[in-house]
Amino acid sequence: MDRRDQGEAAAEDKTYPLAILPDDVLADVLRRLPPRGLAVSRCVCKAWLAVVDARRLLRADLLPLSLGGLFINFHNYYLSEFFAPHSDGPCISGKHDYLPQADSWGYLDDHCNGLVLIHENDDNDGEIGYVLNPATRWVAPVPPCPPPPMEIKDTFQVEYLAYDPIESPYFEVVSITRFHWVRKPGDYLYDSSRDAEIEQSEWPPSLCILHVFSSRTGQWEERSFAREGDSIGTVSGMRHWPGDQRNAVYWRGALYVHCQTNYVMRISLSSEKYHVIKPPPGVEGKNYPQFYLGKSSKGVCCASIQGRCRVQVWNLDESGYQMEWVLKHDRDLFKWLLKHKLQYTGPWALQDINYYYNNRNRDHDMEAPAEEEIEWTSQASEDEKFTWSSDDECGHTGYVDILGFHPCKEIIFLSESITRGLAYHLDSSKVEVLGNIYPAGYDKELSNERLLESSFLYTPCWITQTADDGE
Repeated sequence: MDRRDQGEAAAEDKTYPLAILPDDVLADVLRRLPPRGLAVSRCVCKAWLAVVDARRLLRADLLPLSLGGLFINFHNYYLSEFFAPHSDGPCISGKHDYLPQADSWGYLDDHCNGLVLIHENDDNDGEIGYVLNPATRWVAPVPPCPPPPMEIKDTFQVEYLAYDPIESPYFEVVSITRFHWVRKPGDYLYDSSRDAEIEQSEWPPSLCILHVFSSRTGQWEERSFAREGDSIGTVSGMRHWPGDQRNAVYWRGALYVHCQTNYVMRISLSSEKYHVIKPPPGVEGKNYPQFYLGKSSKGVCCASIQGRCRVQVWNLDESGYQMEWVLKHDRDLFKWLLKHKLQYTGPWALQDINYYYNNRNRDHDMEAPAEEEIEWTSQASEDEKFTWSSDDECGHTGYVDILGFHPCKEIIFLSESITRGLAYHLDSSKVEVLGNIYPAGYDKELSNERLLESSFLYTPCWITQTADDGE
């Protein structure tokens, strides 16, 4: 019996003290709890959930429902940058200088509802994992994951967070197998030691064994997840360049993981079942365009960039047994980018964490180079909605990267040639210039190595985690 089932049984037991209280009295009792305790109480049973929600006892401003900024990983930079709006409220820093190890800041690997997952090298050339809350500066260590249960050559593991403070005070970390690119038979330096039978076996398998870490127990455990529906291909079919942005989304108790060949694995952690969701038309296979998995106000969604500037967005339809992507938006941003190519400043700023970290021992008063003051407009006018014409194909040679989706609005965040951040409003086809995202000192890197590797939209969670949350 899980925790909610136990709560339901207690609520129906008339000998249980709080079960006999009228709703108004129960609400008055629950109102006296701190936010963390109230969030836990909300998960006890349906009756308590109804009391908390009907009276809005849990403050929405404490939950991860608002936009806090974007964590961005740049190639050859070993610390994650933080791109965030200017705010008069509590300031959130992207610096992880509160980690237990001295002189340690970390590289962000995942984000889920206000918590972030980072890994860093320790003094013994090993890897240490932490789950952090940047808003409250809370830290919990994550021990190294055991070796994968399936012995397949040329693989590695990627870890993803699953957390929702409304459902539970505990978080989980799920380890997913990824495949290295390898040479094919007949290629130079082909490795013939790999098992041909394994290479041709279906993937993912009908019974997928994953390692899952729970902050409730503080341990990793092997869990078996049964596949519902078809596989996506074979092990050998997964072996191509894995890419850097393979993120995940936690939505209504399920973890959606972006996997190689752009399929999505929907993992139900409660029922221990999973589905394979095929990619949208045009983004499958090895020669795929940029693909980003996220969630917006309407649920799980994804986006791709076709060519340099054409943005396509799909919503996931889960109403039937066969989950499928439904195209919502398809526009080319070329004309707007050409017309507004000199606008760089805006209401957001990059914290330039790598710049300050690299210079912290030289001059603590050193400041990053100031942004060029260029006039900008917050939104395009009505006559600047996008219509593409071949006559416009001159004067702009940039490209667009996807940064993430707004959690509450129909907005997708974009980067133009890693120079400026943009907010593209899907409903109105308007663009807002957010500000410069080019890191200070990044011009010292080789020009062909100045790349945006991955990004994670951050939603602050102000519910304070306690020491026993990970016990």
